[in-house]
Amino acid sequence: MAPIAKPSPEQTYYQRVAWTWMLAFFGLFCALVAVVGYSGWRSYETATTPVEGAILRSHVNAGVSIQPRGRLVAESIERLPPERDPCPGELDICAIVAEGSVIRTKAEAGYGPVASLVLVDRTQIDFWAHPDGAELALVSYRATTWHNGRLDVTLRQNAGYLRYDIAAGQPYDQVEYVVEVGDGTRIRLDPGGSYSVNVLNGSARPLPPLALNGEPLWIEVATRSGRAIVDHQGGSVEVQPGQLAQIDAAGTLAEPGEARWELIRDGGFEQYLAQNQYDQTSQTWRKYAIPNAPGMTPEEHNGRFAVVRSCRPETPDFCSPDDQVAIGQFRRDGLQTRPFTVGIEQTIDADVSEFPSLRLTMWVRVLTQTVQLAGVAGSECPIMVRITYKPTSPTDQELSRYFCIYTGNGEVSNSEDAGEIRYRQVPQFQWYRLNVELRDDSLLRQARYIQSIRIEARGHDYLSEVTAISLIGRQ
Repeated sequence: MAPIAKPSPEQTYYQRVAWTWMLAFFGLFCALVAVVGYSGWRSYETATTPVEGAILRSHVNAGVSIQPRGRLVAESIERLPPERDPCPGELDICAIVAEGSVIRTKAEAGYGPVASLVLVDRTQIDFWAHPDGAELALVSYRATTWHNGRLDVTLRQNAGYLRYDIAAGQPYDQVEYVVEVGDGTRIRLDPGGSYSVNVLNGSARPLPPLALNGEPLWIEVATRSGRAIVDHQGGSVEVQPGQLAQIDAAGTLAEPGEARWELIRDGGFEQYLAQNQYDQTSQTWRKYAIPNAPGMTPEEHNGRFAVVRSCRPETPDFCSPDDQVAIGQFRRDGLQTRPFTVGIEQTIDADVSEFPSLRLTMWVRVLTQTVQLAGVAGSECPIMVRITYKPTSPTDQELSRYFCIYTGNGEVSNSEDAGEIRYRQVPQFQWYRLNVELRDDSLLRQARYIQSIRIEARGHDYLSEVTAISLIGRQ
């Protein structure tokens, strides 16, 4: 048997080099296959495509515009020819909305929801226009390309009041709706919930809305159902159903509280002196006087309103000075023979279409009323409350609902409700709490806008008092 020749050192070296290269190329091949496979898997899992088919529905003829991506200016939404109209034959004026589009509303559009953005997943976003318009950008609306793993929707709300009704029962494993406001504020909305977001970026109104902490308001988030998570400057709060979270103009995020909106300022008259005794420069209440007969002398113009401090209505007889409250007092005396009106008024200027509950409350008391009952059409009411409102549109005529508080032994002619006036007969000298749900009122049930409130005393001689005036809206 011939002996096996041993390879030379040179041959061994080249063999090792060859094997090394073969193994290196094989490892590289395996790594390449792994990278390609992982990349393909990642692409399969994470690749997204824009969701097309979102429609903007304008419920009004003017005041709604859209600015598609790449356009320098916004254009008013107009009805398209039938062959291009996304909703032919319907009253709404419709337009297709794609990623990057910005939707705006102006105050001239009216009260209540003036437009709705309807997404493919049945989510609906309603736009309000009063008082300063609204603006929303559809930043991103994307779903995973190859499967139903995820839906991501990012919106940027720059101004105004919007309502978000996020669809439930979607076919995606994960759904994320995010509303961005300003720099770094993110509001995450759970599917199946109903939410409101209000962004105030400066207002033309002389007195801006205030947060619950008394500071000017910037953002508020309310939840009717579902759950909203507000992330702001490193902090985070959950807003549960029936709650309201606020961020003031200084950037302070407050803990959520009850979702309620007080529409009347200074209902307890604590700002009487600070507001110059409610003269015409006041930003809360303003005094006025009206002679109700021709040729009245200056001596007869002696109706007056003032704020005094006294025991609170709940404990009217005994209290310490520290327990006294401010009370608005209407007074006229001198055994007058002709009527005179003195009152206070406040501009409310509120779109109340989102409030199924509007509750008016105040404490009232009649101490003196020289003419019994309420006179003709409330002409002798020692306390008359007037709510001025509009049913649906800024172009509507202003209408009024009156509440007459009087004292006496007889009954009001006709009925408790006589036209625009609702009568309340109260015991003389005793405090009475007026408590009215305005949405149960036949005139105010569907009102979308409240312009102002007036509280006045009418008649010959009178002494009447009011305090703790409140008008609270709830969703």
